[in-house]
Amino acid sequence: MNKKVLSVTFGFVLSGLSFQDILAQTAEKETYSDSYVYMILAALLFTLAVLFASLMIFESAERKKKVTVAAAATISGNVMQDHEYDGIQELDNPAPAWFQALFYITIVFAIVYMVQFHMIGKPNSSTDEYLQEMTIAQQQKDELLKTGGLINETNVADLTDAADLSKGKEIFTVNCVSCHNADGGGGVGPNLTDQYWIHGGGIKNVFAIVKNGVTAKGMISWQTQLNPKQMNQVSSYVLTLQGTKPASPKAPEGNVWVDTTSTTPKDTLKK
Repeated sequence: MNKKVLSVTFGFVLSGLSFQDILAQTAEKETYSDSYVYMILAALLFTLAVLFASLMIFESAERKKKVTVAAAATISGNVMQDHEYDGIQELDNPAPAWFQALFYITIVFAIVYMVQFHMIGKPNSSTDEYLQEMTIAQQQKDELLKTGGLINETNVADLTDAADLSKGKEIFTVNCVSCHNADGGGGVGPNLTDQYWIHGGGIKNVFAIVKNGVTAKGMISWQTQLNPKQMNQVSSYVLTLQGTKPASPKAPEGNVWVDTTSTTPKDTLKK
């Protein structure tokens, strides 16, 4: 590459570094909008286009000069450079145009990459990007734990905390009393206070029914309206209705359910 091309490229890199300093000072004072950033990027791309065109002009002129010299040298029978190293002479023959174009493309790519990742607020390194992604992942994990996203019918546990049971009662009052009555005695739906269960008792079975519903019986699936933690809360509240005395209990339905996984007398009979 000739001296003119080197000087233009070096000057552009220096201007890019100066521009980076300006952006750094601006960022300390105020933030700028995305449209402003895109305007800056467009200006830089325009400058790159001008630089590329200038390089092509310089190279074309240089190539014409070399062709003229080579033609004259051919006439005189000498197309070699006037220097040698270890007995090796260099042929005065420019690189193919496609190779030079590829070389210039790599320069443009490097400059665009520098602008994108070091001059307009993008992550300055893979470490910064990693830390940002870890922060987002932690936020998603916290939200998942908050809503009980890991709870399902295979690992759900009976809640006994007063706050959880109070929330479960609130959910039951809003969504369940129309079919089971406020005291759980049953109406359209079965009685939730006796020892009989149609689809099995215990927290896992109750949670599964709340989650998936029973379409044939008219009970909808609540998993689209309640998150897993809320379904756990209302299922746990339903189990507290066992043994209570509703005003007008519905006749028993299903069978007495025995929890074969527990030896605690309290859990052997549940609705």
